Amino acid sequence: MKVNIIKAVLSVLVLAVQCMALGWLIWRYERIVRFGTEVRLRCEAYDPYDPLRGRYLHTTVRETCPGIATDKVVAYAKLEPSTNGLWRIAAVSENPQSDGGLWIKPKGVNIEHALKWSDKGKDESWKDFEKRRNASPLMATVTMPDQLFLNERLAPAAEKILREATSAKGKGAVAVYRAKNGDAVITDIEIDGKSVTSLARDAFLKRQP
Repeated sequence: MKVNIIKAVLSVLVLAVQCMALGWLIWRYERIVRFGTEVRLRCEAYDPYDPLRGRYLHTTVRETCPGIATDKVVAYAKLEPSTNGLWRIAAVSENPQSDGGLWIKPKGVNIEHALKWSDKGKDESWKDFEKRRNASPLMATVTMPDQLFLNERLAPAAEKILREATSAKGKGAVAVYRAKNGDAVITDIEIDGKSVTSLARDAFLKRQP
């Protein structure tokens, strides 16, 4: 009898902890969305499927930052607005700096030389090119969070809109983020300033009888 009571109490405690953890994640997300700084970055996207979480738009957001002074593993990136209305990566660091800038922990930061192996000259030996490559300046490539979940019915239309936008000249997709206290979450994707969710909803409604 006591064993059953203990098992029941433990089950309730485990469930309570799981609910608290889920509630904390939701609260944290909503807090960033509500109070975070809005950031826009150019992106490309395609539409995969997660059997556990459903349809989502998977954006590819990579920004480069030249002139890096270190080849150490870094985890934080500084975002600054550009003159074109989008944002850019201004610096990277092992830790967030207290300079008043918008420092976030992106999905990943990769430090490499500016010259790629594909830049090797046709008549250049590998030894000479490796020497030239190692002498080239370092550059950081920053990868941002990339999953925007959508309504199951809207995802196919959204995927088509994104493909057309990223392949057409003069158009492109922009990932909209909210950033606060080192965290960044994706909240929308825009095509020419319009929400892809709204565009997909309009396209879906037009197909209805």
